[in-house]
Amino acid sequence: MAIKIHYDRQDDIFTIYNSEYKPSETIEFSEFLNLDINKDKNIVGMEIFYASEFFSLLNDLITKNILESVKDVSIECNNYRNNWLINLVFDNGGSKIKVQMPPFKNSDYTSPLIANCN
Repeated sequence: MAIKIHYDRQDDIFTIYNSEYKPSETIEFSEFLNLDINKDKNIVGMEIFYASEFFSLLNDLITKNILESVKDVSIECNNYRNNWLINLVFDNGGSKIKVQMPPFKNSDYTSPLIANCN
């Protein structure tokens, strides 16, 4: 899987996407999170707005400097009562910083982005 990340410091937007899939539409999941889906309703990307503020509320180690310097993000997830419980794990030069995302209903979407969700 070809997971890519990008951080726009000026606009404070953090993007995670699977470069093997093209999005066909974007769904506003909340005021700070957009989900990109393909024509088959698979999640292929996420945009997190106000990313430094959002992530720092979930883990105070995450700052704009961390978001700008991170080279890799892995995705851990578990199923619980028809929800995906997703953790983003930021690799900050060898140290790992984990952030738990809000739950996603797994009946609404399938996902090559979070394909390890069984």
